[in-house]
Amino acid sequence: MNYEAIVTKYAETVVSVGLNVQPGQTVVVNADIDAIDFVRAVTKAAYQKGAKEVIQKLTDGPSTQMTFEYAPVEVFESIPQYKIDETNDYVKHKVAHLRVYSQTPELLKDADPKKIAAQAKALGEANKDFSRAVGRYDFSWCIVAFPNDKWGELVFPELKGEAAKMKLLEVMIKAVRVDHDDPIQAWQQHNENINAKARVLTEKNYDRLHYKSSTTDVEIGLTKGHVWLGASAVNADGVEIQVNMPTEEVFTSPDYRRVNGVIGNTRPLAYQGAIVDDFKLTFKDGVVTDFEAGVGYDVLKNMLYNDEGARRLGEIALVPDDSPISNSGILYYNTLYDENASCHVALGRSFPNAIKDGKSLTKEELIDKGLNQSMIHVDFMMGSRDLAIDGIKEDGTVEPVFRDGNWVI
Repeated sequence: MNYEAIVTKYAETVVSVGLNVQPGQTVVVNADIDAIDFVRAVTKAAYQKGAKEVIQKLTDGPSTQMTFEYAPVEVFESIPQYKIDETNDYVKHKVAHLRVYSQTPELLKDADPKKIAAQAKALGEANKDFSRAVGRYDFSWCIVAFPNDKWGELVFPELKGEAAKMKLLEVMIKAVRVDHDDPIQAWQQHNENINAKARVLTEKNYDRLHYKSSTTDVEIGLTKGHVWLGASAVNADGVEIQVNMPTEEVFTSPDYRRVNGVIGNTRPLAYQGAIVDDFKLTFKDGVVTDFEAGVGYDVLKNMLYNDEGARRLGEIALVPDDSPISNSGILYYNTLYDENASCHVALGRSFPNAIKDGKSLTKEELIDKGLNQSMIHVDFMMGSRDLAIDGIKEDGTVEPVFRDGNWVI
């Protein structure tokens, strides 16, 4: 694999398909310095597409670890106003945002869970306006990943250093279709396929879904006028963007008041630099009333009590077990990738556009219609090869949607 050529091709695909950069647009790239080769390639590609300015916001993993080790908890409890003002200014001017996951998912595995929780809560409050704008697609945004050595070693423990990083890059490239001769055309076809499935589900207009597997038995209600969404999105200016690369999901936001049963995870959850695994959540009338975790119990507890909406669902997503990332057999320990190998749900904030005319509704109107509000949005995987999902209509008619982890409609 020609490293420079593949990084360039990846960057050009993200700029053209993910952000769909327009002439005169400003772009912000958030990444770790381990991804600097990719950041530079994105910067060049964005300028070549006509970007007015590309702003790089870089972090450093080891420095972040030091901050969590030595800084007092009050450092994590608030966000400086100048940072909030900067973010809100980006929203005001519709600056395109690219988030690059580029650190090991275990970056903060030894950090104090109280500090992790404090930072998550502070960021949620500080970025609430930004998060709403993201959910409404007020501007272009996209989330991608680029490997580093430690992440590669976690995924491929038989390899070390550069070899592990390059192996992880190789499989990532396939997942985001950059291995195709024409990645842009490949993404267009992929979007058509997924969006067609979303239209079918929207037309079905189910009242609720019943999930049943060896780890899950739950009934999830759907909102009146709900809309299933596919791969691509259209921002407020009518520009088509790809917010997650890769993506294999069809998703919507459920009625946060009508969730009853138990959901168990089937892949580890990487949250705020820590791993949570072997956990189950029990829901009654939409609220998590009980939970357990074999790994990361305190991290899960702090996440669930971030705010009231953190214990309710804001998203359900359907992904067939027979999908590229699942079939690869690779566990990435990263939600962006692992959620596209498995059906998943998200605790916290819902999507306004998951209901008809939702973008024009106030926060209070969205709540009234059953769309959850929260400062967090955390996806976790619960799909498996034995998962069955039934769609139930208002008249009680039951139709199979998934059997043995795959589509039947």
